Amino acid sequence: MNSRADPSPASIVDRLLGRTAEISASLFAVRPPDQSGHRWPVLGLIVVMIVGAWLRFWGLATWGLAGDEKTMALPTLHILQFGTPHMPAGMLYPRAVAQLYMMAASASIFGLSEWAFRVPSVLCGIALIALAYPLGRRFLSPSWNFAFVVTVALLPALIADSQEARMYIFMVACLAGYTELVFRWESTGRTGYLLAAVLVMLLSLQFHVLSVFAGFLLLFPGLVRGDARKLWLGALALAFVGCCFALLNRWIDSCYPPRMHSGLARTEGASHLQLLRSGLGFAFALLEVALAAGIAWLTARKVPTRGIGLLVGCLVFAGLVAELGLHFHLGAVLLLIALVVAKRQGMRILPYALLIVLLTAVVAGAEFAWLHTLTGDPARKIIGALLGEPSFWSFLRAATYSPLAWSVVFLGLVYALWQVAQRRAVPDYWLFFVLAVWLPLFGLGFFSWYFEVRYTEFALLPVLLVTFALLQQVFSRATTRAAGAPLVLALIAAALIINPLELIHSVGPNPATHPDHKGAAAYIRSLHLAPNDILVAEDTLEQTYYLGHVDYWLHGRFDALQFVQSKHGELRDIYTDTPLIGTGDELQALIQRHDRGTIYVIGSGEDYIDDRRYMRSDGIYEVMQQPEFQQIFLGSDRTTRVWRIAPLPTRD
Repeated sequence: MNSRADPSPASIVDRLLGRTAEISASLFAVRPPDQSGHRWPVLGLIVVMIVGAWLRFWGLATWGLAGDEKTMALPTLHILQFGTPHMPAGMLYPRAVAQLYMMAASASIFGLSEWAFRVPSVLCGIALIALAYPLGRRFLSPSWNFAFVVTVALLPALIADSQEARMYIFMVACLAGYTELVFRWESTGRTGYLLAAVLVMLLSLQFHVLSVFAGFLLLFPGLVRGDARKLWLGALALAFVGCCFALLNRWIDSCYPPRMHSGLARTEGASHLQLLRSGLGFAFALLEVALAAGIAWLTARKVPTRGIGLLVGCLVFAGLVAELGLHFHLGAVLLLIALVVAKRQGMRILPYALLIVLLTAVVAGAEFAWLHTLTGDPARKIIGALLGEPSFWSFLRAATYSPLAWSVVFLGLVYALWQVAQRRAVPDYWLFFVLAVWLPLFGLGFFSWYFEVRYTEFALLPVLLVTFALLQQVFSRATTRAAGAPLVLALIAAALIINPLELIHSVGPNPATHPDHKGAAAYIRSLHLAPNDILVAEDTLEQTYYLGHVDYWLHGRFDALQFVQSKHGELRDIYTDTPLIGTGDELQALIQRHDRGTIYVIGSGEDYIDDRRYMRSDGIYEVMQQPEFQQIFLGSDRTTRVWRIAPLPTRD
């Protein structure tokens, strides 16, 4: 029976996947670099691993626990005592369970210390250097691959991750191994590599569920090779990974007690729809929609192919309407796709591109002025509101790991899009970039508006790999004239991406660069507190680890609500069961208690950019400026403080 005439859903899907793979393969040129006749990179790898290991062990025990290491140390203590990773409040801690048991094993061997807790991360960081070597061989020649490995070994961010008892270095290492297995599946066609890649991805999900965004890479072999079978298998594997992620994420959420709110604010103000209804006016919106429809029609009718013209017109209209709805990021992506597709059909896009840019500028200017009048917010917040969802912050935050690398990639991407528009094939590493970097970061933007930098770390190695692949292509002709030129240029590029000044500043035994929770706790222990003295800590997890117990957690209620539960009529930290003091009034009420002894407030040296005003919100900062707060300790970081509040005079 002719499969083309088969109307079954399976046949339709097969034809769709086959056509998708065929179109994708026509866009990308597969040119694996020559790896023959070179043995020196292996010796170089050994040297780089030794240097990387030394930098990661150097000064590892010179500072106390800091940051989110606290959420790993407390369940590790419970493992050592009872065998299960529970928090002091009784909650099972469900994140990076494998690492928790590795930390417990390390502490059993080397003794209970910060050094022992961090050893598994250090070893994983060293393993990542080794994994970078086979990973880079997919796109890089030996010289440029060696520079890539050097960058992985010496990049300050990866060294810092390797020196932290936290799961992010494990996530990056697992994703490096997963990516290499996907490449092996692509080159050999052996399904065993696909199964192994899925298993490693599941291991990575256990370390951090953000790993799921790397799942799109399972589509790479089928798309780059034009292989419908591989695309079908990759899609099935991606669906399986997505299901496992959903189950794991559901289990993790079930381990947490009911909380007041999630803390993931999507925007800095009202929703876009509310803003639109409150001030733009129906007339302006109707005019903009009409203009969008007109420009879309003008653009579509100039595309030679009717079906493609309809697609281009829909994309232009959707992009301009998205801008009207305060989603300029999404609108820009849709408009860019429309122009590239139109250009590939032979259309002269410059006049229409200028028309689109002009309308976009008018709409953006009007909406900026309206938002400024409506809210009075500064330009930064208004621009953030205009960008809308998906959030553009995912890209901005990811770029902080290496601004130079991202700048190189951005310029290369502009040129690559122009090449695609000219119906020319571009190097296959751009498909890798789309699946491993752009699409995951774009998707991440739908889940939250603002991100911690570490939430984008799954894209770090792919960005570095694409950067070196692009530089290798740019300098390929210039470096053929001299034997050592490729290596010299590659190492210069690595040095610029690493930034030696930042490397010197950030590594080594420098306790002053880390919050001094440990020093503050040691000082408190030296005081020999009376039974009715009260301990108040801004970082209750760190001080619970070092002191065993604190009486109150001092943190602004607005931010603290994502970490508390209501229990016995009061708000308590979900991890340590410590009661919350969340407002200035509550802190003042504690100070006015006549049955208390001395109050000791243990400050935190973390998040100190604004003098911790955000963490000390809801009136707490103002109360802490009162003369009753006598500073009695200043940590080695020059920010961690301890204050003493004397007992109230006894009543006659």
